[in-house]
Amino acid sequence: MDAIWWHIFDLLGTTAFAVSGVFAALSRRMDLFGIFVLSAATAVGGGIIRDILIGNIPPAAFKNSIYLWIIVGSIVVVTLTVRYFNIRMWRRFMSHLSALYLLCDAIGLGSFTVTGTLLGCYYYPDYWILDITLGVLTAVGGGVIRDVLAGRIPVVLRTEVYATASLLGSVLLYGAVIPFEVPFEVGAIVSFSVTVAIRLVAIRFHLNVPRIRRKKQGSSF
Repeated sequence: MDAIWWHIFDLLGTTAFAVSGVFAALSRRMDLFGIFVLSAATAVGGGIIRDILIGNIPPAAFKNSIYLWIIVGSIVVVTLTVRYFNIRMWRRFMSHLSALYLLCDAIGLGSFTVTGTLLGCYYYPDYWILDITLGVLTAVGGGVIRDVLAGRIPVVLRTEVYATASLLGSVLLYGAVIPFEVPFEVGAIVSFSVTVAIRLVAIRFHLNVPRIRRKKQGSSF
């Protein structure tokens, strides 16, 4: 897609996920190469999966150098900031590292939900399952790769409201721009806002996706 607002969300998501990858690598005390790998995998992993599914070969991440520069820039800014903090500021930064990581992750989740879904709507408007799947995979793919490389159970496989937020945002976007013909840019902003809001509210109030539990003996439910 050549629309400017699509590129804005794409670059916003790439930057947010690149920074979240740097934070994840720092929390695992990785070296510079590890930081680059984790940041790059988080930033463009979902987009690569999306492009392979729709036959966009080679994926956009390998055709446009701006993605590389965003990743490198994110690494330089974050690592230099951390490197030259004084002790007091470093401790304050580390105490807020988790919150910063979660915020960047939520922004990346919302941004890539929009770009993946809109790409599907643009090329395959009649295939709603594909369009929504593209939105969710673009949004959660990079995060799954990041968590696996960082030695953690991916958030999407736990009980947290993560992929669910992306799914709801993607369904909302598809429903707005295809059946109701809402302008793409309006649907994109609403979907982004809803996805990020759901994710942040779930984090704030510790909301989880229900799990299946065995019924206790003597219980009616």
